[in-house]
Amino acid sequence: MRQIVKDKLTFALKYSTGIILLIWILSRVNRQDLVATFLNLGFADILVVLVIAVANLAIQFHLWKFLVESHSQHLNFKDLLPSFLAGFAFRLIIPGGHAEVTKIFLLRGKKRGKVIAFGIEKFFQTFLKIILVLFAIPLVFPEHRIVLYTAGSLVILSFFILPFVLKKERFSKHQEKDVSYSRIFLMSLAHSIPMFLCNALQYYYLLTLANGISFFQVIMVTVFVWGAGLIPISISGLGVRENLVVFFLSLYGISGATGVAVSLFVFFINAILPAIAGVFVIMKRRHDIKEAGSEIRKITKSVYEKGRQRFNGRQHNKNIEKSDE
Repeated sequence: MRQIVKDKLTFALKYSTGIILLIWILSRVNRQDLVATFLNLGFADILVVLVIAVANLAIQFHLWKFLVESHSQHLNFKDLLPSFLAGFAFRLIIPGGHAEVTKIFLLRGKKRGKVIAFGIEKFFQTFLKIILVLFAIPLVFPEHRIVLYTAGSLVILSFFILPFVLKKERFSKHQEKDVSYSRIFLMSLAHSIPMFLCNALQYYYLLTLANGISFFQVIMVTVFVWGAGLIPISISGLGVRENLVVFFLSLYGISGATGVAVSLFVFFINAILPAIAGVFVIMKRRHDIKEAGSEIRKITKSVYEKGRQRFNGRQHNKNIEKSDE
């Protein structure tokens, strides 16, 4: 009960923070220009952004399918699309740490491999965001480039080391099937980069309708927009993203009203529309996720207890060795 209250309070706090940030930035831009930016979008413009969004979703879905197939022996292919769409809704409407991982409960069969697949999916989204941000910040704030380039290089190095670490028995024993992590890492990276470029292309198309800005400059802005989710103070970067867009677009002479309008529109197309479809999936399959929260907490507690026992066992062995001396 205490955990449920804590999860709901955290969720409410994050949503409140996002809304406050959004209201704050809206109070600082010309709202008439913001509305005009929306109204000036023609049917063809909306269609172009939608087509790019569909391409992006197709890439994301293909990656999810590949990861689940690679890690799970028990899989019903009819469950893949519903679980994929439900993930967008869970990200926005379910309080607590489990959130999007709940989508694995829409996949029938053993959950162990599917949990690992979800972890790899989230890892690469975070990995690429961190890399891009670390290498983009020095282009805006060059005084920190040595530290940031060093940190970025270390993160890239971990990309090549981690597949060998995951081969060790302490990790492999949790897998449902043999996995080639070198292949999985390369395939994940091969999907993540096009996903980022699709997002950048949407911003580029919308911003160049009435402004002069290069694709490289849009790439720079998109890096920070994409990385907004790394700042865990709101839901899906709500409010944080819009403030970052206004700041970085101002460096290229584009108004805050335009930046906020484009950011909200892209977010609606890329996240809200799939989440709406996901809500219908959740309503239809709600019996499959009824116990998801308690199951995830049970798994987390089990992992914690095993880790604690292993640590205590090591400490006990060290104490015995010392007493023998």
